[in-house]
Amino acid sequence: MKITRDCVVLFRYNFAEAGEALDAPGDDEAPLAYIHGRGQMLPGLEQALEGHEAGAALSIQLPPEQAYGERDESRVEVVEREYFAGMPELRVGLLVQLSDEAGKPRLARVVALDTREVKLDTNHPYAGKTLDFRILVVAVRSASEAELASGQVDINPAD
Repeated sequence: MKITRDCVVLFRYNFAEAGEALDAPGDDEAPLAYIHGRGQMLPGLEQALEGHEAGAALSIQLPPEQAYGERDESRVEVVEREYFAGMPELRVGLLVQLSDEAGKPRLARVVALDTREVKLDTNHPYAGKTLDFRILVVAVRSASEAELASGQVDINPAD
């Protein structure tokens, strides 16, 4: 079966920033599963996987606009250090969870701090980067009505 909209796709992958050494995906990890064409995967990966079948081995390079987007400097913000008063382990590089105005959680990386302020970057860590992927398509099947309704893959379907 070819990968098309509303198929369940199981695949293994490895990825790295462009130019770094990258091995083929191994059999040591469970495959990743998603419903194709539902926006659950990076846009460039979905596009590259379209039309392939189980057993396909692909090498894909995704520019930022097809992966995690360009860096947006407006997503770097400074907050008062007292906001993190209960975190004595706060340090540069630490990922912290924040809440936006609607109360939705989001991750930020501490990029600088002093006694008064903490500078946070809410860009995805791979934003602005070109990524190389090695993919092995393990299985392709039609999604069930329940999977399509919930948007979640049943990794052990009864059929």
